[in-house]
Amino acid sequence: MIGGLTFDYAHARVAARLAQRPDERLWTQLRSSRSVPALLEAVRMSSAASTVSGVPPAGDADAIELSFRQQLRTRIVEVAGWSPSPWRPSLLHTRHLIDLPALLHLLADEPPPRWIAADPALSTYALATLAQRRAALAEGPLGPLIAAAERSTDARRPVEPIARALRRLRAGGTLHRLLAAWEAEWRRLWPPVDAEQRTAIDGVVELVRSHLLRFPSVPVEEATNARQSLGARLATAVRRSASQPAALFAYLALFAVDLERLRGEFVLRARPTRGHA
Repeated sequence: MIGGLTFDYAHARVAARLAQRPDERLWTQLRSSRSVPALLEAVRMSSAASTVSGVPPAGDADAIELSFRQQLRTRIVEVAGWSPSPWRPSLLHTRHLIDLPALLHLLADEPPPRWIAADPALSTYALATLAQRRAALAEGPLGPLIAAAERSTDARRPVEPIARALRRLRAGGTLHRLLAAWEAEWRRLWPPVDAEQRTAIDGVVELVRSHLLRFPSVPVEEATNARQSLGARLATAVRRSASQPAALFAYLALFAVDLERLRGEFVLRARPTRGHA
């Protein structure tokens, strides 16, 4: 037992959550629904009811997207609470992945879009000028990510072979550099791990990274199949990594994939956002 809780306990809770995932019958029902209220009714009548908690029946696309971001943040905190205490910092650090797209707006010269000001986790940074936003970000939990992403060189290199992937990310645009900075900090937050644990976590990372690299070139009609394939692989990783930290990270990635699919169905039928900028 580490930190009062064990991975066996955490995995049991995750297994119970897996049983609440949307099944194929529900996805078929959602695809045939014509409105947000109809989608809500279908999901609330299923085992996945908790995933739409807070979704406004008459909300616009921004309000619906906010509700799904909040769902993911809440689930991350929940899973971290189930885990042995040495792993909680790295699990909670996954919340910042949700905010990376917003950082692109906050670091741009133009004023940030209104949806950022409406998000409780981001509203502090929705300031008028870039200088004000940078100062606010530097003082908050996202500051280290921005500083690391903007450095031209790194004082420390992560252990190979992950280093090669991180270097490729840093060579890309701002989002790629933010992702690399996030991953480097995430790995720094791990407690000591053995070879088996590291290999299992790296396997989950590679599943997600490979999907993200391929997905922009996937034809629209194949996007659902690509997400289903990733979901199936992550579910397998959860089962194979029982009693290991990798199972918790795989589950959070799987939950994010399910939320992304749900978000797509809801936003497609939501009323348009006014004054998005």
